[in-house]
Amino acid sequence: MTRTWGPRLLILFLLIVFGAAVVRHAWLCDDAYITFRTVDNFVNGYGLTWNVDERVQVYTHPLWMMLLSAVYVLTREAFFSSQVLSIAISLLAVAVLATRVAASPAAAWLGVAVLAASKAFVDYATSGLENPLTHVILVAFFLVYLKSETSPQTLFLLALLAALGMLNRLDAGLLLLPALVAAWARSRQVKGLVAVMAGFVPLILWETFSFFYYGALLPNTALAKLNFGLIGRQKLVEQGLHYLSDSIEADPVTLVVIGAGLGLPLVRKAWRALPIAAGMVLYLCYIVRIGGDFMSGRFLTAPLVAAVAILVSDAVRLRDRIYLASFVPLVVLALTAPYSPLLASPERSADVPPERWINLYGIADERAYYYPHTGLLVAFERAGLPDHEWAMAGRSARLRGPAIVQDMSIGFLGYFAGPRVHVVDQLGLADPLLARLPPADPDWRIGHFLRTVPDGYVETLSSGENRIEDENLAAYYDVLARVTRGDLFDVGRLVEVWKLNAGVYDHYLDAYAYFRGQTFTRRLLVTNPTDNPCVAVYVANGEATAAMLLDDASQRGEAYTVQWAIAADGVRFEGPHVRHLSSIHALSDSEPLNVGVYFSRNPDAPPRATFERRFWFRIEEGRRLVVVLPGMEWRNLYGHQDAWFPADIGDVVRDAP
Repeated sequence: MTRTWGPRLLILFLLIVFGAAVVRHAWLCDDAYITFRTVDNFVNGYGLTWNVDERVQVYTHPLWMMLLSAVYVLTREAFFSSQVLSIAISLLAVAVLATRVAASPAAAWLGVAVLAASKAFVDYATSGLENPLTHVILVAFFLVYLKSETSPQTLFLLALLAALGMLNRLDAGLLLLPALVAAWARSRQVKGLVAVMAGFVPLILWETFSFFYYGALLPNTALAKLNFGLIGRQKLVEQGLHYLSDSIEADPVTLVVIGAGLGLPLVRKAWRALPIAAGMVLYLCYIVRIGGDFMSGRFLTAPLVAAVAILVSDAVRLRDRIYLASFVPLVVLALTAPYSPLLASPERSADVPPERWINLYGIADERAYYYPHTGLLVAFERAGLPDHEWAMAGRSARLRGPAIVQDMSIGFLGYFAGPRVHVVDQLGLADPLLARLPPADPDWRIGHFLRTVPDGYVETLSSGENRIEDENLAAYYDVLARVTRGDLFDVGRLVEVWKLNAGVYDHYLDAYAYFRGQTFTRRLLVTNPTDNPCVAVYVANGEATAAMLLDDASQRGEAYTVQWAIAADGVRFEGPHVRHLSSIHALSDSEPLNVGVYFSRNPDAPPRATFERRFWFRIEEGRRLVVVLPGMEWRNLYGHQDAWFPADIGDVVRDAP
């Protein structure tokens, strides 16, 4: 009896250790509250909406959203419910992996220990995001794939689990589909193909509903995050590799085990496990191709589960002594990793020094940042969580009543502001129009692509009438508004849904959002808002500047019309001026174009107030310019290099007729 129960008790002990680590680090992120707002609207009768006056899918994980909604109906609160649900599902996933997938108790010990020592896995065992549900679906899929003989029933179950995985997060299909195809290839029966098709019915039904209800097959969040604009493939791949590098530095256990899971099937000639490894390769290539993520480790937990499933299963035919010997390097890694979840306190961040919580490549230890405001155990010491400033801003917005607000951090803000506040997400995740516009900020952070809110858009939302100033964008918005706000069963709306997705109206977006040509002309009306007599206009590109002194005896309110002709080979000024200050002879698209004006006391004095538009651009073959419009507006009223602030500068610089 001791021999029977001893190994099981050790598995139970390790599961308790894992559970304790998860509870100790349990937290919620701002992005989770983006989904919670949809859940709250849905449960309270506003439909599957984010802003209640338009149908937009502002979540990437329909299955997780539905599960959260089922719990929310009962509890009517998100903070504790989501964390308890995540902890329970995470424990279930690891328990099934240890007791059903693992080939032996020794294999189970190693598998549980790996997951407990992985910072990424413990961090995203909670967080409020879909990772736990993805993990348990993956474990169930690999259990069926590795342990069952191929039959129509098995293929149906594998297809159903793959469909559920993709319904939870569409890119999970990259991990799951190679193994599903391999399972079907072993039988190649018509019955098997029919079974696979039947298994995908839930996903097909959801996509049909999404196309009908939202007017899109992909979530709005995907449209926003995968709309890279002028970000080149090389830059994205470099960013994706930095994402992997960040994991090696902050969480070496995760990538080392993923590497082992990729290599072992080849070394051991474990052909049944090869399709799982192939799925891992596809998934990792995809992650690198899209630039990774800003959440350190988040996208690596799914391939980690796949790697552990390979390592502990009987597919690779490892002996127990190898599993036991593997504990030595694992323990060394777990004890020496500076942010190991088994040793480090929940508050300790992998983003060091503390004043720089985002690393050089925009990748953050999100759990450590949010834990003081959303930690499960913190809530037992301090009431009123989350108490982050964005949550406080949301509560204040709710008290002020119906309004339209603009922001870039919309999770806490949107949830606590409630359904009467329309939030315009400047990153486009929650806004159907901005998601379709290209990023405007060349100093982008992965997953945070800032858009310029079009002139007249906020007025359009507040009035219900199309007041967008650009005629091309106004025409596009008419169609988009009919799709997202019109009568669901209007036949004309359904026609527009089809045409919108077929790209029939994309030329309107392109005409508004891009200039393409040899010479980029800016004709501007400049008005002096200061008492400084000197007015100078400029075009800056990195260290090079073309500048003209317009007036050295200007008065407040005096206006000037100027024109710049900007080409790859240089910049030409057209208009009256007092003095030529400097020139640009060639442009470099490694830096943005800054077109602006500054005011000073005398021609040689430093600027006292500066206003500019920044344009992201590229130089293509034939010296052709591609410029993102309408540019981002900034002001600097202090003359210091680091005193720039985004602002509406239309009273100072605007397009001249």
